[in-house]
Amino acid sequence: MPELTADTLFDGGLTLLQEKRGYRFSVDSILLAHFVEAGGATSLLDLGCGCGVMPLVLAHRHPGLKRVAGVELQESLALLAERNRVENDLSHRVTIHHADMRHCTTPYGGVPFDVVVSNPPYTPLGHGRLNPRDQKAIARHEVALSLGELLDAACINLSSTGTLNLVYPAERLDEVVTAAGHKELLPERLRMVHSHARESPKRFLLSLGKTPATLCILPPLVVHESNGSLTDEVDKMFKK
Repeated sequence: MPELTADTLFDGGLTLLQEKRGYRFSVDSILLAHFVEAGGATSLLDLGCGCGVMPLVLAHRHPGLKRVAGVELQESLALLAERNRVENDLSHRVTIHHADMRHCTTPYGGVPFDVVVSNPPYTPLGHGRLNPRDQKAIARHEVALSLGELLDAACINLSSTGTLNLVYPAERLDEVVTAAGHKELLPERLRMVHSHARESPKRFLLSLGKTPATLCILPPLVVHESNGSLTDEVDKMFKK
């Protein structure tokens, strides 16, 4: 039985069990969860939910989300997500699907979602080192899911007026926008993420929809101060 840790968010409002030596959620998931505009939404789906961090964070932050679902390929992570939704008393709003989204042909639960989010495995094969622990490799590298396959699953599950929200490495921005355009998904909001203020961006947060919209470019998001601590904006994301 793997050793687990219990990590808290929102001053103890959420507790997330994770494998101590397995794949653990990163700051990217927290940044994306706060980038999402879900104020008027009633349903949300996370494609590749890991231990359930984004479904639980978004359900906690947006009480109006009555139907929240997560899809996870790896059984060990899906079981953790299931346990986390129960232990955080969110079973009545959150559902976890242990499934391979590459085989998705109809929306999960039968009805499209207002919001779809994903912090996918975004390191292309042939780039970087594959982690010898399979759980981390599948979560971080495109071993079991390509960008095109992710976008296909998103299109199937997204309502005609909904938004798809992604986080990816900054160098893949053109590739993601082009691939999304081939699926008739158009950019709506974009925010570049910098580790430090004077460095080039490391990530981007992108919202896409099925209808044309004027692209809104948000101010850059800086994660760390010069001393390595979190900036006030990011620190607050872990607290509310």
